[in-house]
Amino acid sequence: MPLIASVIGYLLGSLPVGYLVGRLHGIDVRDHGSGNVGTTNILRLLGLKWAVGVLLLDAGKGYLACALAAWLGLGPEFIALVGIIAIAGHNWSIFLGFRGGKGAATTAGVFLYVTPIALALGLAIAALLWITTRYMSLGVIVGVGIGALWAVLFSAYPLAYRGATVIAFAWILIRHRDNIVRLVKGEERRLGQKEHYRGSEK
Repeated sequence: MPLIASVIGYLLGSLPVGYLVGRLHGIDVRDHGSGNVGTTNILRLLGLKWAVGVLLLDAGKGYLACALAAWLGLGPEFIALVGIIAIAGHNWSIFLGFRGGKGAATTAGVFLYVTPIALALGLAIAALLWITTRYMSLGVIVGVGIGALWAVLFSAYPLAYRGATVIAFAWILIRHRDNIVRLVKGEERRLGQKEHYRGSEK
């Protein structure tokens, strides 16, 4: 059962929602904006409506992967593992040549299942930073970090769940390393700087 859940979790995480939404609009989002298939690039390219859809579906991948593991009767260790594997699927999708997004939304879905209070805290911090700085990446990095820190130090969730938040945060840092460099240099794009492509809605 753990192997089956892990494979399904990876394939579920690998579903390239942002890429498919871009294709519905006749573009390959990897060739526009930041080149990423995640929510932020979809927001810049296609607007809020489509970005929200991608966000919810990408988050759903992480949540459903964990729920599937639980439904199969697996314990916290394997539920956490399958959640992490789903994030890996999003980041390194088999359908995109083992490339993908940065994992923020799918991480949120995993947090929602394993540590919902940490997710709520992280989202509150992230939203505050998005409003005050308009740096999407900064909000994601700090929000996930604060959520993971709370889960590890103050929560009563199973150890495997708390460990999963730390691994997820480490991957957030790795996948956002270019953003971190640009933030330090003051070159990071702010939320609202919309990217256009030929034929896009203005």
